[in-house]
Amino acid sequence: MGHLDGGHFIFMAFRSIIISKATKINLDLNNIVIQYDGEPYHINLDEISTIVVDDPRCLVSLRLLSELCIKGINVIFTDASHKPVGSLTTLYNNARAPKKHREQITWDDNLKGYLWTTIVKEKINNQKLVLEKLKRMDKINILEEYLNTTQYGDATNREGLASRTYFKELFGNTFKRFNEDIINFCLNYTYQVLRSKISQEIISCGYIPTLGICHKSEYNQFNLADDFIEVFRPIIDYYIFLILENTQEEFLTPSLKGDLINILNERVLYKGSSYKIHSVIRVYLQDIFSYLETGDLARLNFPKIIWNT
Repeated sequence: MGHLDGGHFIFMAFRSIIISKATKINLDLNNIVIQYDGEPYHINLDEISTIVVDDPRCLVSLRLLSELCIKGINVIFTDASHKPVGSLTTLYNNARAPKKHREQITWDDNLKGYLWTTIVKEKINNQKLVLEKLKRMDKINILEEYLNTTQYGDATNREGLASRTYFKELFGNTFKRFNEDIINFCLNYTYQVLRSKISQEIISCGYIPTLGICHKSEYNQFNLADDFIEVFRPIIDYYIFLILENTQEEFLTPSLKGDLINILNERVLYKGSSYKIHSVIRVYLQDIFSYLETGDLARLNFPKIIWNT
């Protein structure tokens, strides 16, 4: 991961960037131009997968936003406290979207139920793999029990029970999810970036991110993304654990946020091959959508953490 101005205003990983304390960003030919203290920096749009605009005071040109939509680049905006609060939605990058929408509405309930059951099992299995990788073995048998007793549709909430056990083993007995602390700041920030990327890919494939498999809140515009993100969460947790082992930060500094964004460039195992997280998402979603349309169980594959990293 590279940076400009000593890490002061922009962090750049392969095809993922964070922009902060810039006065203006606009478009010049096929480049995003970031103005900082009167000095422009150019980045080719074709190299970018995700942009986080981390300063609400920054002026963004409408011409640039239109081009980012056309290219399907994932764009996330933060508020004054640097928390991700919204993303740029691309509406027309799949010509078959109306057909896909009709298919999505009629997906078979049994296929959806089996899919959610499998997602829960894969998430618990990834949690177990993370603890094993970190040699935290005391609760492995409990996670295995939850994994083996997961019922259809996770009727007994093994996903929630496993997560409570797993988080306390990973981050300590005093850890509570959604507390105001650096661990939760990092988890929420990275999950939100990944969630936005998954939502963007769902739309790119022609589907509606609001219509979920298990998540069905009427107040959530990203129910389907929240279904599909679950298997990635333990992988994200693992890299956040490693980052926090090597920092004394108590808040999300620009440097720390750069490290978190760079997690999307870490590799996972998918169908026997190694992929970067940001690039495996589309393959993973295409396989899931194929399963939901055809019922072909062979299309159900899930990303797993790589051991030899």
